[in-house]
Amino acid sequence: MTNVPILVTMLVGGAIPAVRTGEDVVRAMYERYAGVWYENLALVQTVTYYDSQTGAFDSARVWYESIQLPGIVRSDVAPLDAGNSVLFKNDSWIEFRADTVSREFPGPHPVLLLGFDIYVQPVEETIAKLQGFGFDLSQMREDVWQGRPTYVVGNEYRQFWIDKEDLLFVRLYLENPNTGAEREILFEGYERLGGGWIATEIKFMRDGRVDMFERYDYWTIDVAFEPSLFASDGRSRPAWVRN
Repeated sequence: MTNVPILVTMLVGGAIPAVRTGEDVVRAMYERYAGVWYENLALVQTVTYYDSQTGAFDSARVWYESIQLPGIVRSDVAPLDAGNSVLFKNDSWIEFRADTVSREFPGPHPVLLLGFDIYVQPVEETIAKLQGFGFDLSQMREDVWQGRPTYVVGNEYRQFWIDKEDLLFVRLYLENPNTGAEREILFEGYERLGGGWIATEIKFMRDGRVDMFERYDYWTIDVAFEPSLFASDGRSRPAWVRN
């Protein structure tokens, strides 16, 4: 992310609205990138998982991701001919094995919401979903993450961290209040993409240890997806992939 200070446009009367709550943070994120953040994204990522038995990461897997904002992402696991993929849309997940639905269930996708959707969908919709995930948007404080000032939204057990200068999602922190078990998701290696940004490395952590690591090897916003790609039968293939 850039370290060059961003000029703030003064509102009528010269007042700059103070950021006091999580809702203020969400609104600031949307207003910063409204109308310029991309809505289609295609990427190739290498995914590795930590093996607790061997104490090392296992062999890498390649996923092809097709993202249509807001709210839709399809992940195809290489090789494409195997027909293994996962589709998230309408706040639900569908898993396919050999082009057949193996599992379907409702559930949130806070990473898609905080890392992407938040910049393109109505603010009130984002706020409602975050509250549905259990975030207390009335609580907000400032902190430092990796040497940069951040907004931290939520209580001590459930919070998301936003880079204060560029208004980008950098950390999700969840703690089980009964067991103390911790989960984190980190967005790192941000690069400019169109009028927005993309985090090129994502770490999924459990109790301070990386559990899964995603590295983006290729990405583009110059793609138009066929509507059939996001159909619930899962039989289409991402035409943008060149094997």
